[in-house]
Amino acid sequence: PQDHQAALEKIIEESDSLIRVFNALLMIARAEAGSGRDGMADFDAGEVAREIAELYEPVAEEGGARLVVAAQAALLHGSRELIGQALANLIDNALKYAVMKQESSDGPAKAAATIELTARRDAGMVELSVADHGPGIEEDDRNRVLQRFVRLETSRSRPGSGLGLALAAAVARLHGGSLRLEDNKPGLRVVLALPEAGS
Repeated sequence: PQDHQAALEKIIEESDSLIRVFNALLMIARAEAGSGRDGMADFDAGEVAREIAELYEPVAEEGGARLVVAAQAALLHGSRELIGQALANLIDNALKYAVMKQESSDGPAKAAATIELTARRDAGMVELSVADHGPGIEEDDRNRVLQRFVRLETSRSRPGSGLGLALAAAVARLHGGSLRLEDNKPGLRVVLALPEAGS
């Protein structure tokens, strides 16, 4: 009975993982087909950033990280749900890799990994960014990791399917914006740049 129980738990875990992959693929396909445009409305991107941060604060603390938020009011026209999901994916990635670097660093005292979430207006654009001080992504790999199922060698030991950045990039394109990966020196800054409502 114990062997059967363990096998069933493993099957359920793998099934849940497959369902998450399927749902992510479905969201990407819908975003690329433009079907998310139906429910678009004006909303405050800063408020969404604060809400997502509030959801992730306990997860960050549990993982030994700090989530710092600097979100100013910024009006977007789009899908609040999809923007929220894209930000959640970016924070999830940042937590994985910033904490991974902390776990692998030597030394007697390790400072908590810090994840920075910002929302700001800049010349008719709203920039939502998530920055960490993890291992980062080499410049040569930055375009490649935006494709579906791409995982770099450094991330293969971590859970994930290689769809988080692809989904965030698809959401950016749906909203007429872009997703940029930048050097955070050290670490990675991911910027979701979207047109401000009315611009």
